[in-house]
Amino acid sequence: MTRFSKFSVASVLLFSTSLAIACDYPDRPTIPDGATASKDELLAAKDAIQEYMASVDTYLQCIEGEEKAAIAELDNPSPEELQRRDDILNKKFDAANEEKALLGEQFNQQIRAYNAKVNETPQD
Repeated sequence: MTRFSKFSVASVLLFSTSLAIACDYPDRPTIPDGATASKDELLAAKDAIQEYMASVDTYLQCIEGEEKAAIAELDNPSPEELQRRDDILNKKFDAANEEKALLGEQFNQQIRAYNAKVNETPQD
C-alpha cells in the first residue's frame, strides 16, 4: 500500500469516527396551547420537556468531553487559544441553559392558560 493510500484510509477512518461521536443538540419539543389543550396533552408535553432537558444536559456533557479531547490533541496551545476555546464552550453552555429556562417559562405560561380555562368552565 502506498503512503498516499495509507493516508487516505486513515483520513477516512478518522473522519467517519468523528462523525459517529459528534454531539447532536436535541430537537425542541412542541408546547400545546394551554387555552385549547387537554390535560393529557399537557402531561405528554411535560414528559417531552423533561426528556428534552435531560437530553440537553447529555449534549452539554458530550461537547465538554469533545472539547477536552480536542484540547488534549493540540500541540502546546497558547493561553489565548485555550481562553478562546473556553469562551466558546461557555457560550454554548449559556445558550443551552437559557433555552431550557425559556422553554420552562413558555410551558408554565401554557399551564397558567390551561388553569384559567379550567377555572372559567362552569361546574354542574
